[in-house]
Amino acid sequence: MNIDFERDNYKFNVRASAIILNEKRSDNMILYKSYNWEVVFVDWCQEFPGQCILSSDKESLSDLSNDEWIELGILEKELERVCKKLFNSTMFNFACLMNNAYRDNEKPHVHFQFIPRYNGERVILNKKYKDKYFGYNLWKWALNKFKSQKDIFNKEEKIKIFEMMKNEFMKNK
Repeated sequence: MNIDFERDNYKFNVRASAIILNEKRSDNMILYKSYNWEVVFVDWCQEFPGQCILSSDKESLSDLSNDEWIELGILEKELERVCKKLFNSTMFNFACLMNNAYRDNEKPHVHFQFIPRYNGERVILNKKYKDKYFGYNLWKWALNKFKSQKDIFNKEEKIKIFEMMKNEFMKNK
């Protein structure tokens, strides 16, 4: 399947194996899938509403082609647009940290963490949400169960956040 869309005066034709809008695969929810990238909604923990993983099957960043880098940029920009519109996100962390694969003796693959950040309180799905460590490097405290931010959303609410994002994602393609 081919998908045509335009962003920033560039026209793109992406060879897509599928566009999956509501498929549950293991514990992941897929917002988008193409030949190069998969955008996975992090439904196991939404401590930062809108958090996603952009995943590739490549083992190293240097294995990515120019087209893959371009598509990655388009997807990241689209996630920013969606999170700003739906949740009024302030800014975004975007990081590629592949250390765990080596630690866990697994085959590494390129994947980026997309983490919306929020300055000040928000109301999301009628719940008050505050990014407890806005302005701080989240990796310093994220793995500490006593310091980490709590996920305030239950399973049904996470599905609702996913559906909101799914309905808005690539809407302007």
